[in-house]
Amino acid sequence: MIRVCLATVHCEPLFTPLALLYLKTYLVERKGLPDASIDIAEFSLEDDSVDEIARRLLAMEADVIGLSCYVWNVTTLMEVVKIVKARRPQTPIVLGGPEVGPVAMSVLDAFPDVDVIVKSEGEVPFAEIVECVTDARGLHGISGICFRDGESLVDTGDAPLVQNLDELPSPHLAPFAYGPSAGRIVCLETQRGCVFKCNFCFYNKDLSLRNRRFDLERVKRELLRWLDPATAGCAADENVYSVYLMDPVFNLNAARAKDICRFIAANNPRGVKFHTEIWAEFMDEELAGLMRDAQFTFVEVGLQTTDVTALATVERRLKLEKFTDGIAHLKAHGIEFELQLIYGLPGETPASFRRSFEFAVSLDPPKLAVFPLMVLPGTELWRKADMLGLDYEPTPPYYVRSHSTMSRVDIARGWDIVEALQRSGDSRPERLRALASTSLS
Repeated sequence: MIRVCLATVHCEPLFTPLALLYLKTYLVERKGLPDASIDIAEFSLEDDSVDEIARRLLAMEADVIGLSCYVWNVTTLMEVVKIVKARRPQTPIVLGGPEVGPVAMSVLDAFPDVDVIVKSEGEVPFAEIVECVTDARGLHGISGICFRDGESLVDTGDAPLVQNLDELPSPHLAPFAYGPSAGRIVCLETQRGCVFKCNFCFYNKDLSLRNRRFDLERVKRELLRWLDPATAGCAADENVYSVYLMDPVFNLNAARAKDICRFIAANNPRGVKFHTEIWAEFMDEELAGLMRDAQFTFVEVGLQTTDVTALATVERRLKLEKFTDGIAHLKAHGIEFELQLIYGLPGETPASFRRSFEFAVSLDPPKLAVFPLMVLPGTELWRKADMLGLDYEPTPPYYVRSHSTMSRVDIARGWDIVEALQRSGDSRPERLRALASTSLS
């Protein structure tokens, strides 16, 4: 019996590893692998050293190791891969995730201990890799991967897009144990992909079909599994901390979002809390009230910038009046939200960022966050970096250093705001205005 180990290193261990759970569920329900043959290993950046992670992975004696790579963990995982491969050279190591998929060939070239990289969605290609390893067959017939074939590197092209997401079995409804969830934030998708083309973001993944949705009745069954386990026929002791709806824009379709909120409100006897990301322009009075009733206690709202040049440069749309109205609806219904800005977008200047910051402060948000721009591999901004004069760190987390409208000194000033907000968490308007005056003058 083939043994598979799926692993990741969390930035925040409270979140359940949804990507790995999808991979496992597909292997069990579509490929017939026994549940017991697939281990999911979770590690923490803060608590687990490279040596400890490698030791635990080696102890599992897996025939295939799959690692889920993100900007926060890829450096650690590459060190782990080196140790594991030195001790078990016969074990194929497969990487997936947004940090490696878009630049798969260059990652293989730079890290000779990596065997295979899945370029996009992983459920189908990874299952086919496991089948090929089981049957001792080559990987040339699998679409959507890059792999090492002796001294050569092979790119098999793009995998066909799973257009009907309901073809993917649900990890929330799987007959085997979901994994430890008590006291954790359960990650759940109602859709994948984004219709918008913001150049700094990887949500759209350059796919031909930018937004796909799981069937609404399936979503409701998944929600019920966490809201009311007894009614859903699940163990009653799985008291989760909250549910994170990982949709790029939860309210992209307002009618669908409202339906989901009504279902949650009607089926949430334990008062499970919810967290998601929304587009403020699509928020209306009714939806805000329904989200309050559904226990949405934390919502992320991306403003990013109000500067028209920066918006045009990164292909970000903003309808300021509707945005302001959406924020007002959230505040009227007492929904806690975090308003987010990005510092260092190309086309922006320190003066225009200050105007964006002051506008954000004028909305009196419960929380305000400023993030330094990351030029993530595979994003449109990454592709256009030379054209825009973007200088950025060549290794994760790829923070911007300068560009044609912001010098290194300008970027450094922005870091003062980022770090001050992280330290204090004080979003009082007078405090924020004083911070902007000190850092950006």
